[in-house]
Amino acid sequence: MGYIQKLMLPPTPSAADLLRTYKLPALRRFAQNFLLDPRGTSKFVACAGNIENKFVIEVGPGPGGITRQLFEHGAAQVAAIEKDIRLFPALQTLANAVDSRLRLYLGDILDFDIESVIPDSITSQRGSWESNESSSLSPIHLVGNLPFNIAIPLLIRWLQQVSTQSGPFSYGYRIPITICMQEAVAGRIVSDALMDQRGRLSIIFQNWFDCRIKHIFSGRAFVPAANVNVAVMQLIPLKRPLVDVSYDLLDKVTRTAFHTRNKKMGMTMTSLFHQETCDEDTRELLHRAHLKSDTKCLTLTVEEFGQLAQIYGDIISRPRPIHEQIDKKINEKELTFELGETYVRSKKLETKKKSKKDWDD
Repeated sequence: MGYIQKLMLPPTPSAADLLRTYKLPALRRFAQNFLLDPRGTSKFVACAGNIENKFVIEVGPGPGGITRQLFEHGAAQVAAIEKDIRLFPALQTLANAVDSRLRLYLGDILDFDIESVIPDSITSQRGSWESNESSSLSPIHLVGNLPFNIAIPLLIRWLQQVSTQSGPFSYGYRIPITICMQEAVAGRIVSDALMDQRGRLSIIFQNWFDCRIKHIFSGRAFVPAANVNVAVMQLIPLKRPLVDVSYDLLDKVTRTAFHTRNKKMGMTMTSLFHQETCDEDTRELLHRAHLKSDTKCLTLTVEEFGQLAQIYGDIISRPRPIHEQIDKKINEKELTFELGETYVRSKKLETKKKSKKDWDD
């Protein structure tokens, strides 16, 4: 992508003016909180780092306050994905001012195929994922001020794609992600071992990302005002995960461990295994991970959780003794014999107490 000077936008209505002009109040059903103050939008874009001459994908642009700052900070092109069609006239006003370098897409970001908006000039090339400059030289940036109830599901979707280097991360670039979320949730993501905020999100995100809180906004900086402080979180994919383990395995082990976070691992891990062998398998899991049964999940590092997930995957992938397989099928109420007949256990056996007359008969 050629060198493009920072764009000085002509005087156009501000995002706040556009909201008033088009009578676009934030809607409760979309959980919208717009960042409109130019000082706040400039601070948000600065948190994304160097976006000069970059292709930026903005999710949830709203009336375009952050979008405008992206161009003023040198973005070459912006693809804005918005769910609320009411906001398109305001965004189109900005698109006209930047000579169509802003492309608008209507859709729900949780179902949207993000890689479809990336230009051919980028998809035809390929970066080196393990290069030290992979993130700083990435031609793509992901940014967004999203409703709080969307931020984590979207980030987990991107996390899964990072773990398999698929979706927008399939071009060899460790694309930086800059996104708003509740301060408390951001605190859980960056929390270290032994901290009260430590949880499942801490483990799964830190295994694949360098996680940093770049700025904290007061809830009053948004329109309408948010009830909580808002953190600007930046996530940069790591060259290699701290532990090479599948997302599904790590997610399952951490969900189980933190479901009852104050209980001992010797108790919580049993629910990972089949009822007939749970005690034996749990002892093996902890023994191979060099953990005591009274260990608590809050004390474990990301690497220790990753090792637990690897060992768990090994245990459940082993062929089980034939009697355990039969017991499992019976407990699942289905057992198939060699001749092809299938026995299905009835939901509840009809039993009634025999009367004296029945016994006499």
